[in-house]
Amino acid sequence: MSSRILTRTLLGVSLSAILLAGCSGAPVEPDEIPAEGNVAELLPGAAEPGDSEPGEPAQATTSQARAQNAPGVAPASGHVQARIDAALARIDDGDANTAIEILSDLVGEPEGGYLAAYNLGVIYDRRGEGENAVRRYVQALQLEPDFTPALVNLIRLYLRADALSDADSVARRMLEARPDNLDHRAARLEVTIAQGRYEDAVRGARDILRQDERHVEAMFQMARANYRLERLELGRSILASALKLSPERADLYYLFGVIEWDLENDEGAIANFEKAIELQPFFPEARNNLAVLLHQAGDYPGAIAHLKQAVTDFPEFKQAYVNLGNSQKGAGEYGQAEASFKRAIALDGAFADAHFNLGILYLESEVPGYEAMERYTKAIESFNEYRAASRDRLGADDPVNAYINEANNAIEQERAREEMLRRQQMLQQQQEEPAPADDDTGGDDV
Repeated sequence: MSSRILTRTLLGVSLSAILLAGCSGAPVEPDEIPAEGNVAELLPGAAEPGDSEPGEPAQATTSQARAQNAPGVAPASGHVQARIDAALARIDDGDANTAIEILSDLVGEPEGGYLAAYNLGVIYDRRGEGENAVRRYVQALQLEPDFTPALVNLIRLYLRADALSDADSVARRMLEARPDNLDHRAARLEVTIAQGRYEDAVRGARDILRQDERHVEAMFQMARANYRLERLELGRSILASALKLSPERADLYYLFGVIEWDLENDEGAIANFEKAIELQPFFPEARNNLAVLLHQAGDYPGAIAHLKQAVTDFPEFKQAYVNLGNSQKGAGEYGQAEASFKRAIALDGAFADAHFNLGILYLESEVPGYEAMERYTKAIESFNEYRAASRDRLGADDPVNAYINEANNAIEQERAREEMLRRQQMLQQQQEEPAPADDDTGGDDV
């Protein structure tokens, strides 16, 4: 018996966004670019993959400072840059409120106010304050319409909220306002992929690359689209080319890790997820996926550490809470596992996997604070919640009915055991009771 499968990141776009200290008006080229090869040559242990069927998609990306290549984007003034640096230092110290105050005062600055608005959007985005984040990203675009990172994060925020039409609308409007901005065109491919129009995304990326053959974001989106089309080797090849140009981009390593995973090269997947986290520590999707692989290898402490950081970075990451519960269960931390599964359910009461795994925990683990009968009863309750949440998606081969029967049998066995213990205790008490004394009083002799 085991828990429902651990889940990779299931979201189509990133949960994370990068705080930008500043923005240069000229392209930044890496100091060293490998002349040949792919991630297998960049990272030790990333072996050549074999053929396999693609697994469940686990796309996620991270926004990059692509606006440094956008036309017309001016860098912040020295004064504004210094204040933004000070604000981001406060973020590193855990003092977001002071950072918000500093950045709010800078939004009105003519040279760099857009960067302050953008970073405010990122802070609110990370805190789960979607409306405030949208307002600040929009403000950044109003102040600097060519600043693509604000557009990317705005699109992704809408997509995370299942507001596909809003994402499409803002991408279309910004591209109409700046038709020559290739970065905006690449950003709109996020929406195209979210719409399931993968071939259109490939064509759109190809059009961008005809105008700029070194456009890394277009390469990345083309790789994503080909991944969705199950062209894993092609996606891998495109990413290898992109990494030669931008080896500092965490999202490239992340997607490479996903592809390696689907090619059943777990060692290569682990190496790439670790590299993504090294480049961008705030990357909950990469931590989640790395943790799944560590869990499968039996490294429960390592998995738990990454998952705890993932849910710290993104407290609404319900899949990571389920994975955390599974890893805590594997480590024998049953009380903590129960709390993690319940947290996932609190975030989404209809999250079927969370109910299922909680039921398995009650069924097979001695969770502190519960007698056996109570645990089995709670297991049945969780499995019924799972069935209700699954509705029409419950397949004929789903094991939940078998688990419910197993829990009912365990309840009957527990009742029989308790009855046997009760009878044994009664018998023992009877045996230990002293025999009644003989009546010696008798009468007088006749």
